[in-house]
Amino acid sequence: MKRVLSRLAPLLMILVILGCGPAAVVDKKIVQMSYKGTLADGTVFGQSQPDKPIEFMIGAGKMIPALEKGIMGLKVGAKKKIEIKAADAYGEYDKNAVQEVPKEQFPKDLKLAVGQFYRVNSPMGPRTVTIIAITDKSVSVDFNHPLAGKDLTFEIEIVKIRDATKQELAAAFPASPGPSEGPSAPQGAPAPQGAPAPQGSK
Repeated sequence: MKRVLSRLAPLLMILVILGCGPAAVVDKKIVQMSYKGTLADGTVFGQSQPDKPIEFMIGAGKMIPALEKGIMGLKVGAKKKIEIKAADAYGEYDKNAVQEVPKEQFPKDLKLAVGQFYRVNSPMGPRTVTIIAITDKSVSVDFNHPLAGKDLTFEIEIVKIRDATKQELAAAFPASPGPSEGPSAPQGAPAPQGAPAPQGSK
């Protein structure tokens, strides 16, 4: 038995060196994470449901980059508090992003209300907008993200880490066109979507 163990020892050491220990959060890993997000005044802007962590791929552009950076290297069971400044979250508030839209451009059956959030299609894809004023002829729409200009705090726990499947990698990182297909227009970076919109979004 001692001889067997002595022969296995070098192999076990090699496995440890090669990283066969507990998985850690690294690029292109699929991560399941529970979280609670709060603003500077303690307001909760979003959190995962009990026993239902969110799942995402590191580097796929679906999370706030600063949040991904904050969890890199963590292992299953790790808990961490991550504070992110507005500029590194959803950006500073832009007054020029508030626009007055003719009321007739909205569907007649849509119930508009000040302070409500709505999902709309824009040249940059679906966005969450906020109605900030309504008159008889127009609607003032704030195209800033609801969390723009706000510092965010995340309290997270890593629940599971796994390798991405070939299908998941292909979907997250489409292959570049071959020489015969010709050049394509450069694509913009995906907008961060790590934190859900505040309650009441339509």
